[in-house]
Amino acid sequence: MKTEQWSVLISMLNVVTRLYWPLFFVACSPKASDSGGGSFEFSATEMTLLGRHQFDISPPPDTSNAVADNEAAAKLGQYLFFDTGLSSNGEVSCATCHQPEHGFSDPEILSTGIGTTQRHSPTIVNTAYNRWFYWDGRCDTLWCQATGPLEAPYEQGTNRLAVAHHLFSDSDLSAAYTTIFGAFPDLSDTDRFPANARPVTDDEEDPSHIAWTSMNVEDQVAATTVFVNAAKAIAAFERTLIQRNSDFDEMLDAFMDGDSTGGATLTDSAKRGATMFVGDAMCWACHAGPTFTNMEFHNVALPEVAEIDNQSAGRYDGIAALLANPFNSIGQYSDDDSAGDLKLTHLVYSIEEIGTFKTPGLRNLMDTAPYMHGGHFESLTGVVRHYNEMDDPPPVGHREELLLPQAWSDAEVADLVAFLESLQGQPIDESLLNQPVSPL
Repeated sequence: MKTEQWSVLISMLNVVTRLYWPLFFVACSPKASDSGGGSFEFSATEMTLLGRHQFDISPPPDTSNAVADNEAAAKLGQYLFFDTGLSSNGEVSCATCHQPEHGFSDPEILSTGIGTTQRHSPTIVNTAYNRWFYWDGRCDTLWCQATGPLEAPYEQGTNRLAVAHHLFSDSDLSAAYTTIFGAFPDLSDTDRFPANARPVTDDEEDPSHIAWTSMNVEDQVAATTVFVNAAKAIAAFERTLIQRNSDFDEMLDAFMDGDSTGGATLTDSAKRGATMFVGDAMCWACHAGPTFTNMEFHNVALPEVAEIDNQSAGRYDGIAALLANPFNSIGQYSDDDSAGDLKLTHLVYSIEEIGTFKTPGLRNLMDTAPYMHGGHFESLTGVVRHYNEMDDPPPVGHREELLLPQAWSDAEVADLVAFLESLQGQPIDESLLNQPVSPL
């Protein structure tokens, strides 16, 4: 064999070793009995792999939003999150689809706003840790995401001029806004700033679009800036919705104290599920890190459901929408385009993305059923069984090649579900679950 061939072979073996050596230790480690009472023993490798999910870090900064961590902006954003005045019929708010009593998600497969949403509304708890937003990743910041439902005809159905006038005309909202963002443009001049206007690129006969095109460019930018600032305040509030301190986290604390049993907080069933998760089940390959997501996109061959577009290209279309979005992190309304430039200039726009959707985090699942972007499964047991069977081709694209049918028994399925249930954190501060009396 030639020297070059040996070199390639050795490189390949090194890669395989790095990828699968930890799994060898997990597979070969001694397993505990089912007797409970602290008899379960984790191996050193299992404790190390589980420790990679330690949730003790603050959300990454969002420099594209200058008020991302501003307390006054978060207070204004909390008020706006529950404000039905930010809808065309005065009845829909952000909380309509992201209900606090359901983990800031929706118990229905699709949400009802002005119309019906096109996908299941995901939780926004711990969303401050995300890299991409929406199931297809068509926004790269939380404030970009917050702009979308406001003008979506089937969600809040309003428009950017109506939002600007709503903030301007309410004395408390106006005072809160100017304290944080500075003076409004002269919105009292309705010749320059119509009551309702927004760009509607797919319907130039829409009255809102006609009103929008009647404005000069400077006034369009000024009104849009107010609209975006409202979204940035909402994002500042959403960044405060962090739920941690689960039973699983208590187990990790026990590891840190030298207790290889993980303490008595988790049942032996949940502990067995934990070893499956970081072992042969290979769940960690996509559900990694503190919030149990690699923050990327995969085609997991979900079954068709009647309520959604099962032929959607998912991330493939999401990338195109993101790059065209004027509210992305390198656009003119970003407060810092440097981080966004790093993200957006290295996107891979490939047919491999067809049919892929964002990997959701696994923390705090107990309040957020149904699961997946189409509300495919009513229970965690249904989710785990899907990955166990994995016997149907996806409606579009090809299945993630890592996913293969498993041979888990019903007891092993129950163990994985018990582990997922152990990721439920302590309740969010009640002061964040309702609209404050004032935005000030």
